[in-house]
Amino acid sequence: MENSPLELDKTLILPEKLREKLRKLYGEIKSENELPKLLNGRTFYSVGDVVTYTLLKLKLEPKIAIVDYRTKREEVNFDMIRDFGDEVMKVKNPPGMITTELWNAVRTAIISDKKIRIDVQGEEDLAVIPVVHFSPLGAIVIYGMPYTGLVVLEVDEHHKENVTRLIEEMEV
Repeated sequence: MENSPLELDKTLILPEKLREKLRKLYGEIKSENELPKLLNGRTFYSVGDVVTYTLLKLKLEPKIAIVDYRTKREEVNFDMIRDFGDEVMKVKNPPGMITTELWNAVRTAIISDKKIRIDVQGEEDLAVIPVVHFSPLGAIVIYGMPYTGLVVLEVDEHHKENVTRLIEEMEV
């Protein structure tokens, strides 16, 4: 059963047919050295523990950091991440899904004036989808691509349309 963008009050499940599409690069690979200049004065969000740790190590604080305290399926302990955020939201989000909890947390965090850390029990990989969906145009989303690097995506109409199509192809 396909979903429409208006059904964001339901948990979405990533069908097998979409997995390959999500392995595609959406955005540009950037080095750590490029980030300070690129992000200066911009609103940006991070998805993933290594990405968030890298940003915080560079003294770059995202408006939202979404983490699950795991990288490549292994548990990690970055104390710097646990100390981040004016507010912490905790959500459950199993692998291969976007739960209503995650949708609501991202939506709430984006409209908040605070810096928010969203701690995910489960997996945060698909959180890029709700972040791009709810982000204002011009915001930057940074996520990690295993064995590749930091992906920087500037939210524009094209990326929002891609995300809407992904949402429509996900199962309820």
